[in-house]
Amino acid sequence: MTKRLKQCVCTVLIALLLTLAAATIAEKGYGREWALAHVYGAWWFAALWALLAATAIAYIIRVALYRNKPALLLHLALAVILCGALITFLFADRGHLRLRQGQTLHTYISDHDATERPLPFAVRLVLFDIEYHPNTDEPADFISFLKIDGEIVRVSMNKIYRSKGFRLCQLTYDPDEMGSTLLVNHDPWGIGVTYAGYLLLALSMGWLWRRRVGWKTTLCILLPVAVLWFGLAQMNPTTPVLRSPLLAAHVSVVIAAYALLLGIALIAVAGLCLPARRCRLYHWNTNLLYPALFLLAAGIFIGALWANISWGRYWGWDAKETWALITLLLYAIPCHRQSIALFRSPYRFHLYCACAFAAVAMTFFGVTYLLGGIHSYVQ
Repeated sequence: MTKRLKQCVCTVLIALLLTLAAATIAEKGYGREWALAHVYGAWWFAALWALLAATAIAYIIRVALYRNKPALLLHLALAVILCGALITFLFADRGHLRLRQGQTLHTYISDHDATERPLPFAVRLVLFDIEYHPNTDEPADFISFLKIDGEIVRVSMNKIYRSKGFRLCQLTYDPDEMGSTLLVNHDPWGIGVTYAGYLLLALSMGWLWRRRVGWKTTLCILLPVAVLWFGLAQMNPTTPVLRSPLLAAHVSVVIAAYALLLGIALIAVAGLCLPARRCRLYHWNTNLLYPALFLLAAGIFIGALWANISWGRYWGWDAKETWALITLLLYAIPCHRQSIALFRSPYRFHLYCACAFAAVAMTFFGVTYLLGGIHSYVQ
């Protein structure tokens, strides 16, 4: 029974990874709307995630993971995050609200079916304004001054308005600068559940980090991250959406994770080429895998928080987001060496880590130059 459950979890996970990879490629050919409608927003895609969660929970119960409390908390956190995502998928609504200066609206247009839906408050655009960097014509911020429930509120990039379960985000503006388009998000339950999962995940990762990573390794990793974080924090991006304190945190943590994964790949290649040192290098790599994985997870979830502040949603299935998730899942697999005998072999572990780095390369370079998306750095 245990073996069957393990095989089922692995089969569903492989199917999910292949689906995610194929969806990013199909999106490039057929467009984002097609991918959202036929993959990311489809019932079978949600069912695939639910099946993975169900089989994983059954396996966790079967192997009595409750004996390892931090590992149990980590998997519980992932289950809570998936539950929040399911609530968002089933019940949340997104849309847009286009206002001209002086205009008042009580409805928004849903992105789901392009119908008008009511807002629990009236929204009036008092003024739209663009702030520029000093002595330049480069925009520093886009700002909508709105009158809602008799109060003047400011909505700008990275600053949203919340009321009665709805959130308004600055999206774009009219060419004559006399009108503004706001993104409307209604997800009163899903975000709270997902954020609770993020908190549990942070607690569990801290607990496991203390167990798995020595202090000297910790210092070697966190000191460069802190230096990189400080350096990035001194930047003054010209693009309004990048003017967030979360930029430095997100980028520095992700870069540190990728650097560690590169180190793991190089050590893995050395382990394949040097049989006499293979076991010692195996020990190094198994110790580096946890901080690399945890930093990548932290970077992804910091990015999700930032996206929620900027665009009103914590996950949008952009190609780079999706490939970062693929990379996270791929490197999470060899962490289960006690359950998967394959990774108890130094040779096979090194071979897997060397091959898995292709996902990192795809996330960092392939998405930028081949797939595009909001995270692409080239036009």
